[in-house]
Amino acid sequence: MAGATKGVFAGLAPYIDNLNLPVFLFINPMFLFSGTFFPLDGMPGWVQFLVNLLPLTHLVNLTRAATFNTLSPAALWDLLYLLVLTAVVACVSIRRMKARLIK
Repeated sequence: MAGATKGVFAGLAPYIDNLNLPVFLFINPMFLFSGTFFPLDGMPGWVQFLVNLLPLTHLVNLTRAATFNTLSPAALWDLLYLLVLTAVVACVSIRRMKARLIK
C-alpha cells in the first residue's frame, strides 16, 4: 500500500524535482500523528478523528495487536479500511498513469 501511495504522489509531481513536496506535506506528518511515536489518547477528539483517516494509524493498530497477540474483531475494521484504501489508491494511480502516458 505504501508503494501505491508513493505512486500517486509521484503522479502528482510534474517534475522529479517536485517529488519531495508531497512527501514532506503528507508522509512525514503521517508518521508523527498516526500513533507510531505518540499515543493517540492524548490528542483532542477532532485530531483523533483526522488521524483515524490516515492509513498508517490502522497499520500501526494492526501491527501492535499482532505483536502483542491481542488481535480482536475490531482489528478487522483496520484491515478492511486498509484493503479498501489500497483498492481506491490503486485505481487512482492506474487512472493517473494512463492519462499521463496518453499525453
